[in-house]
Amino acid sequence: MTGAGTMTDEGTVAGTARRRPAGGGHVGLRGLPARWIDGESGHRDLRMLPVALCLWAAALAARAALPPDGAPGLRGFAAATCVAACTVMLAALHGVSAWLRHVRAGRARPALRCASCLLMCAAAALTGALSTVVALTHEAADPAMRLSHDGPSRATVDFRARAPALRSSSRAAACTVRASTRAVQAAGVRTPSAVDVQALLPEALCMRIVQGGEYRMAGTLARAPWDARTLQLTVARRDAGSALALRPPAPWRRAVHAMQRRFFDVVEGLSDQGRVLVPGLTLGVLGQDALGEGEPVDEVYARRLEEGSRRAGIIHLMAVSGGHYALLVAAATALCSWALMPRWAVACARAAAVAALTAVLVPSESITRAVVMHLFALGYVLLGRRSQTAPLLLWTAIVSIVARPARAADLGFALSCAAVLGIALASGPLAAALRRWLPRTMADALATTLGAQLLTSPLQLLMQPRIALWAVPANLLVAPWMDAATVCGLVAYTVSWCMPQVGFAFAWCASLGTKSVEIAADVFGAEDGSATLAWPSDTVGALRMAAAEILVLLIAVLLRAMARLRDGMPRRRAFASPAPIVRSRLWWRRTAAMLVRLRWRPRTARATGRRRPHGRVGAGSRPPRHRASGGGEGSGP
Repeated sequence: MTGAGTMTDEGTVAGTARRRPAGGGHVGLRGLPARWIDGESGHRDLRMLPVALCLWAAALAARAALPPDGAPGLRGFAAATCVAACTVMLAALHGVSAWLRHVRAGRARPALRCASCLLMCAAAALTGALSTVVALTHEAADPAMRLSHDGPSRATVDFRARAPALRSSSRAAACTVRASTRAVQAAGVRTPSAVDVQALLPEALCMRIVQGGEYRMAGTLARAPWDARTLQLTVARRDAGSALALRPPAPWRRAVHAMQRRFFDVVEGLSDQGRVLVPGLTLGVLGQDALGEGEPVDEVYARRLEEGSRRAGIIHLMAVSGGHYALLVAAATALCSWALMPRWAVACARAAAVAALTAVLVPSESITRAVVMHLFALGYVLLGRRSQTAPLLLWTAIVSIVARPARAADLGFALSCAAVLGIALASGPLAAALRRWLPRTMADALATTLGAQLLTSPLQLLMQPRIALWAVPANLLVAPWMDAATVCGLVAYTVSWCMPQVGFAFAWCASLGTKSVEIAADVFGAEDGSATLAWPSDTVGALRMAAAEILVLLIAVLLRAMARLRDGMPRRRAFASPAPIVRSRLWWRRTAAMLVRLRWRPRTARATGRRRPHGRVGAGSRPPRHRASGGGEGSGP
């Protein structure tokens, strides 16, 4: 299956060619299936969707079935799973080939597609389970995990900071750092280690941590209270003096750290909402979570604004996702198009833009999704083809989960994938339908919001057991200002280290755009309970929400099918009448055309005191002259 309106024929015999009939139908298919194939678009190519869902579900099932500390013979179980996967694949291939020999000729092509889809789903499920088992086996055998198996233990840990230090919500530490261990020393024995760890540090060490640097600190290793697979290292104040920097970060990492510090210093001159929202919109770090040397943000105001945004359904604007990359990649592509660069140069420029933006942002799983997706899109650029959103997203999810199975349980990664998939599938048809009733800009913004909310609502219930009733109008209020505010924030982040005054000017402009977030949070995120609807927060509640959305979607599809059936009837169609905004546009166009083409008649003789000449006088023509008769100069009767 290729682009819109084209299709490869798997059943074509060698040496023969089949042509599509003149009516646009497909050989061997009639009615609705042929219409679906003729109207297929690359953006809605969902052939890999069952594969991605099976892989995701298998990874989650394997993660839920296996204990956090591993099980006896887990390595043998992984090997047995690999052997079973190969056995199942070979048996399935043999069975399918034997089955296809006994299938009728008219059913060969659908049967082949069904069989290939089942094979791919089985292979994806086995791959997801196998990769998860291998990752959990490696994690359970790590010395740091085994050391914390029986409870908190004292140890000296060598770790590498994977993100900048942020303020901690726990009273046991001043800041927290996401890191990965390099070695663990306990009871005088030092062993290599390679697991993720959350370091809780005192205030004396917070400003010394730079992303990319390696450090050695003594503290208490323990499992996180909310997840037995998450490791925490708590460093007390008395252990701050023994902390060592083993390896400094790369020069470009130090430069990025300096840029972040200067940006936070510049933002401190803004109002409270600017100090909270501008860093969140630019870097994905809210102002109350960023470390700075100035006065901290008012904690009460920051929490109230955050909770109001969550109730209004616009909390996703405070996290960096694909919007930053879309703006930067579009700017790089437009610049290369203006310079008439070849395709390889455009691909290099887009790759450089993605790499530069990734280096300066705070890492997260949503950023990982955007980076992998844009890197895959470079293949379309090199081949000279238009990018296809749905296939790119599905392959991104498959590769990302296989590379790191823990992403299957990350809600940030799941929300990012669901939002992009909803926009890719639903925004186009919704925008086409809404343009009949609304202006084009408002219809596109509303369609994008509804498409993103369609698939992310069940996942949001797992984090918050309430439905934001005013999410759509709140997003419509905020959406027109976000692109400009994002650009201003990125420019302020770029120039603040060398030109603080210019950086403050752009940060102030960005705060004007984020002011709409505060207004939307106050208007649509009221605390009286009218902004949200209570809903179960467990898995059953999410499934109920998904079932309700599917029911609404089926009703919409049935109504559209009824409208299409009425289009073929000769009588007057109720569904074919234009919308009010379409009728008003037609009325205005016809009225303007009538006024332009209208010819005005000259004033009559009764109004001017002159007699009207014989004949019909056109606009702009001169009246005929009459000859004098007799002795006078009569000008007519």
